[in-house]
Amino acid sequence: MTLYWHESGTRNAPTIVFLHGMGVSSWMWTEQVEALQSTYHCLSIDLPGNGKSHTVEWQSLRNSADAVAALISTHATNGKAHIVGLSLGGYVAVALLTHHAEVVDTLVVSGMSSTPLHLSWMMKGVMRLLPTLMQWDFFVKLQARMLQIPPEALPAFIHDNKVLTAQTYQRIYDEVLGFQLPSELRNSPHRLLAVAGDKEAKEIKAGLAEFCRVLPNAVAKLAPNVHHGWNGEHPQLFNAMIQAWVEGQPLPSDLIDVPLTSPFRTAIPQVEH
Repeated sequence: MTLYWHESGTRNAPTIVFLHGMGVSSWMWTEQVEALQSTYHCLSIDLPGNGKSHTVEWQSLRNSADAVAALISTHATNGKAHIVGLSLGGYVAVALLTHHAEVVDTLVVSGMSSTPLHLSWMMKGVMRLLPTLMQWDFFVKLQARMLQIPPEALPAFIHDNKVLTAQTYQRIYDEVLGFQLPSELRNSPHRLLAVAGDKEAKEIKAGLAEFCRVLPNAVAKLAPNVHHGWNGEHPQLFNAMIQAWVEGQPLPSDLIDVPLTSPFRTAIPQVEH
């Protein structure tokens, strides 16, 4: 499996791998790469079925993690990388940690759920309509406004959504809607930062505390006054967060602590032992 990937930055410096969300591709990380490439070696990857890798069939989170791990082993400094994933990219990042921990240094995941989503049966029905709806420019532009996509990125956003197949949509959502953090991560020594915008969906915010209950070295934070794709809304904070986490330094003070008992819902299902 050969994925599209873009390399930039400082050779032999620590590698940061960027994994995008669904309906976008590696271009979504432009501001992060531009800010960090003078210090780090950056790899931005288009996941299977998405962007310039749309001709590569999406099979599963595990299969995608396998492909990302192969790229890291071959192209990252010392065969390891710090992983940054947003939305779909976050799920692939967790699959990477679960199945290929040897290629992972640290992780930052944003905008993903740690437990199965409520009403997923209803959401699955809605998602079956999306492949058709996303062929209409009007609907794609509406989604772009909701996701705070900047005007200059709109052509790429339209393109990336139109190349997604119905099969890719179905396979991704079937897995993501029922996703739960793997119990084997309870023994993981890796540092993971789980974050979401404070205007993110309620269930995603509620699930942040679960990362800290499952992973011994996880930290959960909220970013103020931003939505799902906040790496584009507030790139300065997102970039500072990445660099601090990679370097093991204190996180930006603008980020908000998430208590272990989530304020967003009264109970979160526990991972089975």
